[in-house]
Amino acid sequence: MTIGEALKQLRLHAGLTQEQMASGLMSESFYSKVERDVHEIDANLLIELLTAHHFDVVSFFTKVSNQDSRMEPNFDLMNQISFAQNKKDLKALDKIAQKIKMGGYSPNFWLQFRLENAYAWVLHSNKMISPELKQKVKFLIMDENWNRTAYHYLSQAVIFLDIDEAYQLVDSAFRAYEKKTETDTFTLQFVAMIAVNFLNCCYHQRNQISKKYVDRAVGFLHELPKDGAIGINSVLGTYYEAVFNGDADTANMVINVLKKSRYLSLIEDTLEKK
Repeated sequence: MTIGEALKQLRLHAGLTQEQMASGLMSESFYSKVERDVHEIDANLLIELLTAHHFDVVSFFTKVSNQDSRMEPNFDLMNQISFAQNKKDLKALDKIAQKIKMGGYSPNFWLQFRLENAYAWVLHSNKMISPELKQKVKFLIMDENWNRTAYHYLSQAVIFLDIDEAYQLVDSAFRAYEKKTETDTFTLQFVAMIAVNFLNCCYHQRNQISKKYVDRAVGFLHELPKDGAIGINSVLGTYYEAVFNGDADTANMVINVLKKSRYLSLIEDTLEKK
């Protein structure tokens, strides 16, 4: 995997535009050329860029050294799915699904997972997920030892599960972290993401949940170390806490901050009736 490919993958997974990724350290035009492997980037500037977004520098260089996109036939398609999910672009997902159906791509579990997972988050429902895939995802999560990879997997797959099943696994992940706290950037981001994504699921099934589900996720976020890498997740936790507690003043304050910071898309699906 080239530096440009790895940067693009990180950017899409983080839901950032090229302008946001450039982070004022370089022009958007220059960054775009780095991502397309047209321009090389100085090592010090690259590290500064990764650090600015709290990306794991060691993991990044390991990925660049050990992977080759030619060994991943669905690499570009995976990135297209991530981009469509982050933009909540249902039409783009439909086009990708049609491409896969027409052939020309190597079908595998991960491609199916990424596509159906993207649909689930855009539609805020797991009803379109095939029962076979839902069962396999549940089996994989339950079979995992809780570690950084498992936390990341659950943060993405929590929407696959019925809310009661999701709570059991989320609570299990929280308890595992609380027994052995890790403060590396990625682990913090992933466990915080589990809480935020679970809270989003709770919001969309708010008439079916127990209050303890929300309290557990919010309380867990409050207990995490104060770290810039998870700052946005802490803000989102404050927002969901206010929403579930009927605290309109705090909720509106967070909405305004997110709007001014151009991060409103992170909660836009909760603003339908506001």
